[in-house]
Amino acid sequence: MTRASHIFETKIPNGPSGDPVLYCLSQKTGEALLLDLGDLSNLSNKEILKVRHIAVSHTHLDHFIGFDRLLRVNVAHFKPFELCGPPGLIKNVQGKMNGYCWNLLEPGQIQIRVHEVDPSGAVTSALISSDHAFVPVSERRDTLKISADDPPLPTRPAACAMILEDGTRVETIVVDHGTPVCAYMLQSPSRYYVRDGALDAHGLEAGSWIRELQMAMSDHDTGRIFEINGKSWQAGDLSGKILNRVQTKPLAYLTDFIFSQENLSRLQHAFTGVDKIFCETNYRTTERHRATQKKHLTTKQAALIAASLGASELETFHISNLYADRVDLAQDEAQEFFQEFKSMPADELSRALDAELHEA
Repeated sequence: MTRASHIFETKIPNGPSGDPVLYCLSQKTGEALLLDLGDLSNLSNKEILKVRHIAVSHTHLDHFIGFDRLLRVNVAHFKPFELCGPPGLIKNVQGKMNGYCWNLLEPGQIQIRVHEVDPSGAVTSALISSDHAFVPVSERRDTLKISADDPPLPTRPAACAMILEDGTRVETIVVDHGTPVCAYMLQSPSRYYVRDGALDAHGLEAGSWIRELQMAMSDHDTGRIFEINGKSWQAGDLSGKILNRVQTKPLAYLTDFIFSQENLSRLQHAFTGVDKIFCETNYRTTERHRATQKKHLTTKQAALIAASLGASELETFHISNLYADRVDLAQDEAQEFFQEFKSMPADELSRALDAELHEA
């Protein structure tokens, strides 16, 4: 796994040309999030059991076939999980559940919350559970409570589809792939670090209380009392003396959409300022006609999108099997384009985008 600029460790278990899955492990809670549900055979049962939230781009076979393994691993453990995705996801999940015989289940054994996001940013939620014979039960979404010192909630057409246990918001917009597809951005809460020399300056010794203080501040529990070396401290006061607050940078996951002005405008409106982008590069730029026909991106188009959103890092995946023997050619090409585009002045980058849109 590689450390990103937020609170997740990430990996692409199927490699750059396998079914799309991005596994994100929270360094704060140990909970995992899946972005897409392609083949999960390269994840262990232990890793899958850490997954409580799944963000699905769409339900094409290569993005959703892993649902069965997710269900198979979880069903014996009575653990609920939560999915979000484009319109139709509630029906898709219900269809999966109705494909099996469930006569031996115990009460409360399967509970799946599903959130559908439409192009306007409206979210529809339902509980699909064994207790209700997998008939979706509409749920009212609670008002999302966001602290004043964290970034504001996105404005429509972006939507906050889920909030993870570590406070990360799963934000999404719907883009066009000939079918609605969700593009995602993960916005994690602030992190707190001990300032150099701060413990010695206040006569404090390192201990487990530091981690507890960091968690208290992340949870905005500034009034919590800490007893250290016989002295009582309020979390807010103690944090002010020894911790630095750092706002984490967002991560984006983009796959399966047309390189069009409409899609580009929606991405720029909602996701500008991301730090790292995981983006499909289905085809090399010489295969632009295939990309257009299949409603996917080329290496050049992915690089242009990443640069236009201000990303500092681009990681590519979902590369066509046309390049199965030389996946590195597509990866290297995307990186060369990205390094070129992100160093361009804004007006020059805008002209490059316009030229590529005209070609597409």
